[in-house]
Amino acid sequence: MNRSKNSIRNIIFGMGGQFLNILMSFACRTVFIHALDEVYLGVNGVFTNILMVFSLADLGVGTAIIYALYKPIAENDIPKIKALMKMYAKAYTLIGCIIIGMGLLCLPVLEHLITTEAAIPNLKLIFMIFVINTASTYFFSYKGTLITANQQHYIVSSVVYGTSILCYAVQMVVMVLTHNYILTLCIQVGTNMLQSIITMLIANKMYPFLKEKTDDKLSARERKGIFRNMGSLMFYRTGQVIINGTDSIIISKFQGIVEAGIYSNYSLVTTTIKNLVQQVFHAITGSIGNLNAVESEDRKYEVYNLIYFGNFWMFGFCAVCLFVLFNPFVTIWAGEKNLLTMTQVFFIVLNFYLVGMRNVNLTFRDTMGIFEQGKFIPIASAIVNIGVSILTASQWGLIGAFIGTTVSMLTTLVWMEPVILFKHGFKRSVWPYFAKYLLYFASTVLATAITWLIASLLPDGSILYFAGKLFICMVVPNAVFLLLYGRTKEFKALYSKVISSVLRKVVKKRG
Repeated sequence: MNRSKNSIRNIIFGMGGQFLNILMSFACRTVFIHALDEVYLGVNGVFTNILMVFSLADLGVGTAIIYALYKPIAENDIPKIKALMKMYAKAYTLIGCIIIGMGLLCLPVLEHLITTEAAIPNLKLIFMIFVINTASTYFFSYKGTLITANQQHYIVSSVVYGTSILCYAVQMVVMVLTHNYILTLCIQVGTNMLQSIITMLIANKMYPFLKEKTDDKLSARERKGIFRNMGSLMFYRTGQVIINGTDSIIISKFQGIVEAGIYSNYSLVTTTIKNLVQQVFHAITGSIGNLNAVESEDRKYEVYNLIYFGNFWMFGFCAVCLFVLFNPFVTIWAGEKNLLTMTQVFFIVLNFYLVGMRNVNLTFRDTMGIFEQGKFIPIASAIVNIGVSILTASQWGLIGAFIGTTVSMLTTLVWMEPVILFKHGFKRSVWPYFAKYLLYFASTVLATAITWLIASLLPDGSILYFAGKLFICMVVPNAVFLLLYGRTKEFKALYSKVISSVLRKVVKKRG
């Protein structure tokens, strides 16, 4: 099966599963809001962010070894694959143990990370459940990366979403019947472990050699290359975690746990949508890795531009919808008391767009193995983020925390990452990329303004009006983008290679 067919199958399974997962996650969050104390929303957001920081223990092991797998998979070099997976297993077992150790070390200072007037019962126990939930995935799930690297991510997606949907269903029943937050968390731990074990068993069946003991070892040069990449990726991981994982912690510290809980509702929406769109990139990562292993530089650049355009359309459309629909949706879903101001929403959506537009560069960087050259960029971004966020959050509250993220990305990641990729990956000028970036951003602003003006003709406050605004958001930005780019070669190529193929598969299945 060629790369395009693998990618399309992965996209269909990934998007379909993620869509069902979205419905269940929002249903579960709705039950959470009404069945449990509001303070637990803040606890959930803060502890999730802390565990994101703990994931620094990964140190880029996964990305470095997956990159190393692309070539031996393409060449069917079984001894090399076995040696890499053996190294992977040892590294991830160690990482799981380190995360548990870090969790234990944090227990004495845990209360200082949360600002609240009322005591939260069993806070340390709740935190350790979060820690165990994160650590347990490292002990079993690593074998799934071989399936993904072999362009069959749809198999992993099916397991992930099947167990996630089961988890949400059981959690909702438990919350309604018991109103017990700790029991709700334990269900998540159990289903996540089930997910990892099922993935491991499938990988063992698909690749029986994974169960065999092996004496195959990587050469000193290969190990040195992997460790060098891991060292570089450590900087990327650190910067990424600080940028994405500190807002709730800073908000909790300076504004309180309840405000962090309100923000966590918005964060859930943006994270869910981002994860839905990123299923496309998870689906094509293996194919891009194969492309970069065997194709010419011109072909790589051609595919890059196609994916760059598709990435803009997806995140531009989502940004328009978020800005127009965010508060009407939260009003219906969680109530007016959980609303943020439109200025705060603007910065949340802007950060969502800036992060999303990096996807194509990160995917090609990881599959090309360009780790060493830009390793200090995320650290610079993280320093800016923490400094600006603490300074502005203490003065302006939530907006200050969001501004810190915006400033850190605009001053570093947004322009430095493509410079490194084009210089060392494509070996050509980066200026056409920046010209397109500004054009795409201006198109998104234009689509947002037009959609907002039309949607504002409908008042807020009811599901019927929200449905009308949703219809406007589905039609207007896509019409604007189609009018602006419908005649471009990127759109024609995207339509012929991807959209039409997906539509044919959907029609065929219904028939």
